[in-house]
Amino acid sequence: MPKQIVSFDQLAQADRPIRIGFFLIPDFPLMTFSAALDSLRQGNRLAKKTAFEWLLISADGGHVKSSSGLGFDADASMLGASRCDVVLLCAGINYTDAYDSNIFAWLRRIYSEGCILGAVSTAVFFLAKAGLLEGRRCAVHWESLASFRAEFPNCLATDDIFAIDGRFLTSSGGTVTLDMMLYLIAAVEGRDLASQISDQFNHPRIRRQSDVQRMDALDRFGIRNPKLGFVIRRMEATLNDPIEIAQLANSVTMSVRQLERLFQSSFNKSPSKFYIELRLLRARELLINTELAINTIADICGYESASHFSRFYRRHFKESPAVTRRENHR
Repeated sequence: MPKQIVSFDQLAQADRPIRIGFFLIPDFPLMTFSAALDSLRQGNRLAKKTAFEWLLISADGGHVKSSSGLGFDADASMLGASRCDVVLLCAGINYTDAYDSNIFAWLRRIYSEGCILGAVSTAVFFLAKAGLLEGRRCAVHWESLASFRAEFPNCLATDDIFAIDGRFLTSSGGTVTLDMMLYLIAAVEGRDLASQISDQFNHPRIRRQSDVQRMDALDRFGIRNPKLGFVIRRMEATLNDPIEIAQLANSVTMSVRQLERLFQSSFNKSPSKFYIELRLLRARELLINTELAINTIADICGYESASHFSRFYRRHFKESPAVTRRENHR
């Protein structure tokens, strides 16, 4: 049996192909899986050797469908898979449906045997549920960040695009997975190969771990005023503990009246209303995409009680939080 890799440093010293297992969880996102797998294929092609080999793993060894409906036949079950140097979990929507104590036990076992573990998008929840990420830095998609922090307060969740901590690598998902894989490839075969792969994919810059996930507020909201963009970013960063409009205005050396006029001219609403709507939109995301209790969501979004939150929510969306959850969880 080949010697097990137990650190990133040892990846570059291996005198054999690095074996990577892709653990596919039903409804996994095809984009992230493709970015991860195809970067390895391209690496082998450009290196003119088999630097990487891979296999597809599922819980029972059977067929797994992605969120787009396109599926793949696994090469092995999790218990029957040959030993891997890296196991990368891929998960997307409805990830809690796949929670299984057997999966968590398997993850703990292969980690104890020296495997490097990775997670893409919501797969980070599996590593956390297995008890492997306490005290560890991990990247979580912005849409799931608040719920992850609430469920796993002892994990060091970050909004960085990807994170490396010990033998764990986590990607917030989407195109970011390519950047994370390029980091891994650079560790094995050097940065030159990673740069060549990036160039082949018309990926003009390999992003750093600390790069931001979301599009800048100026671009997302179609605005050009940098002060307005700064205020919106501060609002988004403080949804759980809203700060006074006067403090926001002061942070960009404006009066409250000036900030009011700026929001009215840009969005036809006051900064207070804009702030409230950001909080309510985040609450709606949590209702639809998590199973957090409504009072927990209220707290995450800066409301003093579930009843207070529900009144604002019903007024804005014309339905109760419970109805939103029920209609989107059928």
